Parts: sequence; C-alpha cells; structure tokens
Amino acid sequence: MDSSQPRLSGQTGLWPSLWIPLVILIAGIAATATTAHLESSRARQLAEAHYQAQHQALVNLLLARVPARASENASTREWLQSVFDEALPPSLGVRVDTLARHTKRPLLQIRTEGSIDPTRALRTEVNYGDFSWMLTTVPARSMLEQAANTARRNVWLAGAALTIVATLLALFQCRRLHTQSLQIADLEHRETGADQHITNLQVEKSILRQALDDSEQRSRDLVALSGAIISELDEMGLIGFISPQVAELLERAPADLTGEPFERLIASESRENFRRALTAARSDHSIERIDLPLLHRDEETVLNVAMRILALQDPIHGLTGYRLSAVSRKDH
Repeated sequence: MDSSQPRLSGQTGLWPSLWIPLVILIAGIAATATTAHLESSRARQLAEAHYQAQHQALVNLLLARVPARASENASTREWLQSVFDEALPPSLGVRVDTLARHTKRPLLQIRTEGSIDPTRALRTEVNYGDFSWMLTTVPARSMLEQAANTARRNVWLAGAALTIVATLLALFQCRRLHTQSLQIADLEHRETGADQHITNLQVEKSILRQALDDSEQRSRDLVALSGAIISELDEMGLIGFISPQVAELLERAPADLTGEPFERLIASESRENFRRALTAARSDHSIERIDLPLLHRDEETVLNVAMRILALQDPIHGLTGYRLSAVSRKDH
C-alpha cells in the first residue's frame, strides 16, 4: 500500500476551533479596555483628592502664618511670597486676590499666568482680621492627567501581554489539534486501505486454496485412473506417502506403510537392483526405469511392476527424497 497518497481536500482547510483564540482576543481586549478605563478614573480621582488636600494644606498654612497686624501693602506681598515659596508644591500654581476692593491685580501670583481654567482650579475665601483674601490654586495638567495616563498605560501593557500570550497558546493548541486531526485522518485512510488489502488477500487465498484443492483432487483422480502405486520417499528410502492403490494391488494398508523402508515391499533378490536405481536417479538427475517384483501381504505372491524413479534435488540441501510410480506389467 502506498503511504504517500495525497491527503483529502477536506483535510487541508483552516485549523479547527479557531473561534477560541478569536474569542480570547476579543474578550481580552474588551476586559483590558474596561479595566484601563476604571483604573484611569480611579487614578484621576485619587489625584484630584490629593490636589484638594494640597489646596487645603495651603489654606491652613496661610491662616497659620498670618501676622497679628496684616495689611495689604508691599510687605504683605513679600510675606506671601516667602510663605508660598517654601510650601508650594512644584505641581501647583497659586494666586491670592484681595476681596477688599475691586481690582484685577492679584496680591501674589505664582505659575498662574494667563486665564485660569475654572473646571480645574480650587478657590477658598480666607478671612482673618481686617482683610479678606481669595486663595486660588491651579494644578499642573500633568498632575491630574499623568496618574490617569500611567494607570491606563500599565493596564493596557499588562492586559495586552496576557491577551497575546493566551491567544498564541490557543493558536498553538489549534495547530496541534489540526496536526492530530490530519494524522488521525491519515491513519484512518491507511486503515481503510489495509482492510481492503486484507480483504483482497483473503479473496486471493480462497481462490488459491480452491485451486489447490482442485489440483489435489485432479492429482488423486489421475492417480486413481492410472492404477499405479504412487509413493514419496525421503533421502533414506523411507515411505512418506503411498497411494491407496497399494491396498488394491498388494493388500497392504497405506497407513501401515508410512515410515517403513520401501524396499521391504520388493522381493529380496531385487532389492540391490532397487538401490542401484535410486543411486542412478540421484547421480544422473533423470527418471530411472526398472522392472521389479513387489510382495503381497502374505509375502509369497508377487506382483511384477514397471517402476519409474525420480530423485528430488534441492540447490541448498541436496537430495531431499524420491518420487516413484509402480505400474503392474499386466497393464502394459
């Protein structure tokens, strides 16, 4: 059976179960996006809470360091400058405005140049003694956005890595499943071919057995029709097979003669001639003919026969035995 037969066209399609890595990929991306959004919002809320705490700390610092007699003059501005220079975080800008008069010029302004985004700034009114101030803090954009962006980036990196690894593992398993499916299909194909081959061999065996039986029956019929005694001897001259005609011609049962020397069926005075005929058949590789008397069961009556002897030669083992036939001379 040829094992290199082409595979069936249905076996060369897409890998099976590809929907599994696809589902893993989609679910991983969706879960990563959701988690990144939640973590970004949480980080932003924490940053806003931290900013509010810093703003309140500046308010408390201002109240704690207000001198006993404060007035809105140049010395006050210098004092405010000294207070916030020491305590102002680098991520915040601060502005102090007076509420005592309508003026757009602040008492103090640090990192708050330009317009202030009201959605990001925190304002607190500070009243102490004879003055009233408005403390405004403005966070740097990176203060609120950086934490959210960092959380979002970390979640996406971790989620994408896990999703890619899980997807690749699923693809690897799909490839293994595809390979195993091809191997199973190939084995099933070979098994089908082997079963067909065995069936063919069984049919051929039945035909050969029938032919052999017919040949054996034909040989038995021919032997029976010839009326001759057919026998096979081993290399020592012992009977291995003798035809049933020996019972009719010599009144001896074939089963009783198996394993016995054939020359015991020959009259004693002709046994030496029989041995010489065997030797001649072996050396000349030809059929030898000799006339001999065969003894009946009572060993007193003889049957004169014309005997033909053929030596059986094997290229490896040499002489393996003899075949002979004995026909009554009355039939000639």
